[in-house]
Amino acid sequence: MRTRHVSSIVRARRLRTGALAVAVVAGAGLLVGPAGPGQATEEAMSAVRVSIADESAAWKPSSNARVKNLRPHRPAAALQLKARRATGVRSVWMRSPVSTGAAMTASSTVRATARLQTSQPGRRLTFRVQEIVAGRVVASRSTTLKPGSRSWRHVGVTLRTTRSGSHLRLVTEAKRLRGGQHVRATDIRVAVTRPHVGGPACEDIDYSQPDQGVETFREDFDGSSIDRSRWRVRDNTFLNQDKAWITKDAVSVQDGHLDIRGRRLPDGEHKQNKNALYPANVERDYSTGYVDTMDGAGYGNAAADRFGQKYGHFEIRAWVPSEPTMSRGIWPAFWLRADHKAGEIDPMESYGGPTIRSFDPSSSYEWNSWADTAEGSMTGITKRQTHGRADVGADKIWQGWHTYGVNWSPRCLRYLYDGRTVGIVDFDAPGTASYFRESSFDDTFHIRLNMQVGSSYWGWPDAEHTRDDFSYKVDWVRVHQGKDLLADR
Repeated sequence: MRTRHVSSIVRARRLRTGALAVAVVAGAGLLVGPAGPGQATEEAMSAVRVSIADESAAWKPSSNARVKNLRPHRPAAALQLKARRATGVRSVWMRSPVSTGAAMTASSTVRATARLQTSQPGRRLTFRVQEIVAGRVVASRSTTLKPGSRSWRHVGVTLRTTRSGSHLRLVTEAKRLRGGQHVRATDIRVAVTRPHVGGPACEDIDYSQPDQGVETFREDFDGSSIDRSRWRVRDNTFLNQDKAWITKDAVSVQDGHLDIRGRRLPDGEHKQNKNALYPANVERDYSTGYVDTMDGAGYGNAAADRFGQKYGHFEIRAWVPSEPTMSRGIWPAFWLRADHKAGEIDPMESYGGPTIRSFDPSSSYEWNSWADTAEGSMTGITKRQTHGRADVGADKIWQGWHTYGVNWSPRCLRYLYDGRTVGIVDFDAPGTASYFRESSFDDTFHIRLNMQVGSSYWGWPDAEHTRDDFSYKVDWVRVHQGKDLLADR
């Protein structure tokens, strides 16, 4: 072993017991070594004794750049990413190998730091850490700086892993670097802290399992009409974000599922909303449906004579109509809203296409949560787009029936697609929004199923991009509660 590893080993020794330790002497392969509670850190130290004999070959540069290992007069080596002279002004990047050794645990906290220097001040530099599953990026966090000089600058970024079995990769990128100019990286360090020392991990909490929870709400939509004692069907009203008029006639139960239908209204049946947020949605030329478990008195009383629950496993099986063509503005959702407070949890929001944006969201969906979505507020959002084979598999979400759910415990939110965890919000993790443990989430939550049509962000529906008739179908709804939470009531 080369003596230049000493600084890395010392840094690893300083990491607290119970954390995963990763040290990357610039350019070396990215390895991960565990140090469990009560265990000496010698195992973690062995993982950072990595060879730097040929580290420049381990990092992959973009095709318009080269990576070279430098050995300046400092304990650690440095990598140099240099733009090829013939490329002109381009963006260049280099990325580490995917980590080997121990895999990540869901909801682990990853902290990556480095020092960067560029020969061309004024260009934007990005340092990124990625979570990798089966060769695909499932989560990514980055930090960006724009140095005004050639001095070394410290950077750091934090990521919370979303699933077990994942690995890590680091990326350094420079925007619009001239040919022959370079970026250097050194003192690259990664620390990975396991979640929930002394308690079960979020991924192990599943109230839908018989040993952990009991069923508290079940709806199979087996009748010929919706059960009005359980569901409120909104009628002759509207929402301010879209272009549809809500009517009870758009809601039906048939063939064992709930059908929320959207359709283009004939010219003589258009509605007007003079209080609309945008000029484009004053005229309502589509109809849609909306059901929830609030009682007849409306917001603030959902737990009175219909269903509302704090914590639990909430899940639906649904078919969304968000194909990539002729579905612009189609926006089905499954969400939970606090009965008396402002909090919101959205296990699924889907968007049709084509949109007015440069990307297609139709094969994916979004999960999120809000501290407050009251009109004029829209504050405190935590969200992630769920897409790709690692998340939703080979098929697109609009190609069949799929389940969408969230497991909400006092410790975390765990979002699920077809039973697979696709996202975790750990309330105790560094950087997590504080509202999850504050008053906006200290309440029972009720269920909402609806389909909006159009938005200012994705685009308004029209005859050229949106079909005349479409349906959001829900096969069933299931809610479970933890046995330990029921015992505490």
